[in-house]
Amino acid sequence: MASESKPTIVIVGTGWAGWTLTQDLSPSAHHSSPYNLVVISPSRTMALTPLLASAACSIFDFRLAEEPVRRRSKYFEKYQAIVTDIDFDSKTVYCRASIGGSGVSNESGTDSYKVNETEFDVKYDKLILAPGCETNTFGTPGVEENALFMKTVPDARRLREGILDCLERASLPTVSEDEKKGLLHFVIVGGGPTGIELAAEVDELIQEHLSEVYPKLKGLCTISIYDVADRLLGQFGEKLSEYAMEKFEERGNVKVKTGRHIQEIKKNCLVSKEEGEVPFGVAVWAVGNTAGELVKGLKCRKSEGLQRIQTDKWLRVLAPESKGEEEDGSKGDIIEDVYALGDAADIVNGQLPTTAEVAVQKAKWLAQHLIDVGLYGEATHGTPFVYKNKAMIANLGEGDGVVQGKTEWTGIGAFLAWRSGSLTWARGWRRRVMVLVNWVANLVDGREIARR
Repeated sequence: MASESKPTIVIVGTGWAGWTLTQDLSPSAHHSSPYNLVVISPSRTMALTPLLASAACSIFDFRLAEEPVRRRSKYFEKYQAIVTDIDFDSKTVYCRASIGGSGVSNESGTDSYKVNETEFDVKYDKLILAPGCETNTFGTPGVEENALFMKTVPDARRLREGILDCLERASLPTVSEDEKKGLLHFVIVGGGPTGIELAAEVDELIQEHLSEVYPKLKGLCTISIYDVADRLLGQFGEKLSEYAMEKFEERGNVKVKTGRHIQEIKKNCLVSKEEGEVPFGVAVWAVGNTAGELVKGLKCRKSEGLQRIQTDKWLRVLAPESKGEEEDGSKGDIIEDVYALGDAADIVNGQLPTTAEVAVQKAKWLAQHLIDVGLYGEATHGTPFVYKNKAMIANLGEGDGVVQGKTEWTGIGAFLAWRSGSLTWARGWRRRVMVLVNWVANLVDGREIARR
């Protein structure tokens, strides 16, 4: 229950940063909190993004790749809404409800209930901005209409269904060999870790499982990775990048198309500057982030290029014009009682990547910082946030992977490190046990998608 004597913290967003902060700050049956907590997000769940590719390829069930925001062991107010604007002077968050529009239809074929777009506002004492980023299409025509993304569980579900639909269509007796090749060509735009892991997972699913279910289509499925850069895994070292490309080329099923400029995504066909029209069955757009409308409209300091909210080392949001600040922004003018983290924010001159690891580390630090401030007062300025570098891992499939940390390594050890990461990202013992059970069941009896 909310207490009038406690200050109110409003958290905007329930991605990795917002969700982690909500769980760590909210009171439970076992401990109290120095704050009333209000969470505003259009989503009921938080997607465990590193697990989406595995869920799409039926390594485990979709429900293991998301976490509910509301939990019976946590106590806070939650409004399913979109934040449209924020007035920092009056400490007011303006919202529009986002309820309904789920696609559920009644017998007449119309939506079973209308989208609720009620407008309201919420007052805060402290505000935490973690709205995340949106997918950057770079203005490429047709991307939103004809390509899939990989940010949510519904995205992963659409990918699985899309692959199965293509296999079923290609199985029809009226489809020619050329049409089959187009239907069974799966395109991934983006050569970063997300695109690479997705390509590896889809290839393994098709070659080791679905080829047995669709024996007449065996050998016809291909996967292409398109990227404008001259190599894959640009965040990794050049040797690891070359290793990944060589491994895909050796297998033959995954085609690496670097240095390609996508001009348009049509229905079942992409257009590149170098190749012209290329037919596909399913295309996934897994490249680039852009700021959402909320961040674009905020009156605060933002970075150039990808507009990210700029903060100091204590994650406090900087004012639009910070006079007399030092290079690290530590003495810049701040907006009182406003913090930002997650993909939509960055420490000035910090240039930390938009990854789940960065978001979680910031959320853990900020939760403890706010608790200290709430219990002991503003005098506890405390030690600033410092990011602890973790090794970067990418799965290449077929028991192979790459790891970049203090040392670089590849092979089965890297793959096992990636697999163990799946357990790390799964929240709670129950999900981890279920992931392990699914791994064992897949080895013994095949994946569920291949048994149906």
